[in-house]
Amino acid sequence: MKRITPLVLLFAVLGFGGCAKKENGSKQEAKSSAPAAQAEVSPQLLSLYPAKNEVPGWAMKETPRSFKPANLYEFIDGAADGYLTYGFQEVATADYAQESTGFQAVIDIYQMQDPLNAFGIYSEERNPEYSFMKIGNEGYSGGTSVNFWSGPYYIKITTFDEKDALKQEMTKLAAAVAGKVPAPGTEPAQVSYFPKRDLVLHTATYIPRDVLAQSYLTNGFEAKYKSGDKESKLVLISLDSPSAAQDALVRYRQFESTDGRTAKDLKTPGDGGFSGKDSFYGDMLAVRAGKNLVVALGIASEDVGKKMAAELLGSIK
Repeated sequence: MKRITPLVLLFAVLGFGGCAKKENGSKQEAKSSAPAAQAEVSPQLLSLYPAKNEVPGWAMKETPRSFKPANLYEFIDGAADGYLTYGFQEVATADYAQESTGFQAVIDIYQMQDPLNAFGIYSEERNPEYSFMKIGNEGYSGGTSVNFWSGPYYIKITTFDEKDALKQEMTKLAAAVAGKVPAPGTEPAQVSYFPKRDLVLHTATYIPRDVLAQSYLTNGFEAKYKSGDKESKLVLISLDSPSAAQDALVRYRQFESTDGRTAKDLKTPGDGGFSGKDSFYGDMLAVRAGKNLVVALGIASEDVGKKMAAELLGSIK
């Protein structure tokens, strides 16, 4: 059976930062089988799986299956392109069972290009309303799944029902896998740069390309904010040089000035930029400081946006 992940929506609907609405975790279902794959599981992925009774009572039912970039589409229907964008290398999937209880689980281990991209794909699929836990770098439980990321790996553990006892066993399995990752790494430093006031926790996301739905903007970070009923977003993009950042700012101003929308020059914060109206988010501004761009969308006012942008730029190390 092919698997459908929330990231299929990412490339089905163009939106801010190329992001789409996250799928509710309660809708994620475990699968007990997958299309046959010819490739053998790489030793590094195989080494992450719990041995028999390493988690009491649990044992792998059969040899894990492996999918590589060329046939990933056979495993996650419609979402393969999204995973490839985040530097997907290989996924191994294995069925587990606990004989005494009859519980069953599936452990999928995705190896991405590096920890940054593992965080990126994980952050793209999480929802701030999930129940978060300290497994690996960060994990969450939602419905019949426990997902987390650690080092270059994004791990998903899914089951067939929502029994409390089974959820506890899933957490044990997740902890066993996390304990085998040799270099867990840390959350990207850029996440810590975002202002904390009114920040919606667990919304910081890494976007490797098509940031703000613009093909010339890559390697961006975004976070969501909420004050009362007002929602806004901040985006941080680091270009190769100040001149590249200035060129990108000019192009983005042209984009935001279409359909008769006007832009106002800003001298600060940073090296200045412009403010105006976004066709979807309303009030916005974009400024540059050196090689960094900051875009604020859906802001309550220009002054609020300038303050948020200045604080973000001031945190960059």
